[in-house]
Amino acid sequence: MQTELAQIEVSPHVRPMATWEVRLPWFCAIVVGLGGVVLTAFGTGFSQARGLDEPTATYAQAAFVGASALIGLVIMWRTRPTLAGYGFRRPRAMADALWAIPLAALPVILVASAPIAVAASQALAYVVLAIAVSFSEEIWFRGLLLASLRSLGRRRAVVGASMVFGTLHLTNLFAGGEPTFVGLQFAFACLVGFVLAELVEVTGSLWIGIVWHILYDAVAFSIGDSLSRVTLVAVAAMTAVLVGYAVYLWRRLPNDTQFGQA
Repeated sequence: MQTELAQIEVSPHVRPMATWEVRLPWFCAIVVGLGGVVLTAFGTGFSQARGLDEPTATYAQAAFVGASALIGLVIMWRTRPTLAGYGFRRPRAMADALWAIPLAALPVILVASAPIAVAASQALAYVVLAIAVSFSEEIWFRGLLLASLRSLGRRRAVVGASMVFGTLHLTNLFAGGEPTFVGLQFAFACLVGFVLAELVEVTGSLWIGIVWHILYDAVAFSIGDSLSRVTLVAVAAMTAVLVGYAVYLWRRLPNDTQFGQA
């Protein structure tokens, strides 16, 4: 497998991004996606098998997810180019991305939909888990997975990465998740993954997704999996915001014909 920076000459805002040249990019993307959830699944199983109390179980899961993030970073380092090529750099073209304001509205909507009622010790554990999850998912799904598909064109890479990201959320069914909630989670994860992948392509950076993921997940963990009428209204509102934002960002992606071959 060869890795390099795709050369794009379309705008001073567009940055070369890490691109893997592989024979079977879709197969590679699926393997990368599975690699990003293996330790997370082990962490959940470990906590359940040991019968840990809630804060301890949360910290244990955070440790497994954090290890997954570190493995992803090592893969980035070993495959080359630099971490900056995968998106660990300051974002650009923030005006084109509307300064991520639509994305920032989501945790606000979520807070308004349900009260946060957890003990301080558990809230801290959720924050630690949110940090681990944010780095792990952005490294694997918006860093490595996008790189594995980018040779097909940025638009195809965005669509493929979002589908893999959403589909892997269906594994929550095996963890005892309620089917209706898991179905909603799948659709919402596909949409979130789509927008986050677009932001990487528009700004050339993973940091927007990482920061947003920390904020959103910390709130989501703290309010639980309620399916009340208010929560469903909040989900509908967030979905409307994401759809509008996705359409806006799609129009600002470099054309696949301008992408060229890495």
